Amino acid sequence: GFEALPRRPRFNWIVSNPPVHNGLQADFRVLRLLVRGAARRLRSGGELFIVVQTYVPLGAMLADQPKLEDVRTLSDDGRFSVWAARKRAQGGGGGEKMAGKRKREGSCPVLCERAGVPL
Repeated sequence: GFEALPRRPRFNWIVSNPPVHNGLQADFRVLRLLVRGAARRLRSGGELFIVVQTYVPLGAMLADQPKLEDVRTLSDDGRFSVWAARKRAQGGGGGEKMAGKRKREGSCPVLCERAGVPL
């Protein structure tokens, strides 16, 4: 987890394809730790990008984080989804937050292509 890293530096991006299984059983512990700790590790305005299987309720997990905004799906091929969220800018607000809803945006085609997820 993040606790193994020094408190600084902060990152512009965190990109992950975390495990969501323990053997054959669904296990979101690693994903939850990543989502809960991301805002502390991102710079103001930094982005979190996560690839997961489509059934994983990542949109709701991200929407529950008060320091993350602009939660969106960048790509979804029916099997895998690429999600993104931005750390709320310091002193700012007013970003859009979507509680478990999906919004398609192509704001990161290079990342999606590198992750092997078609746009």
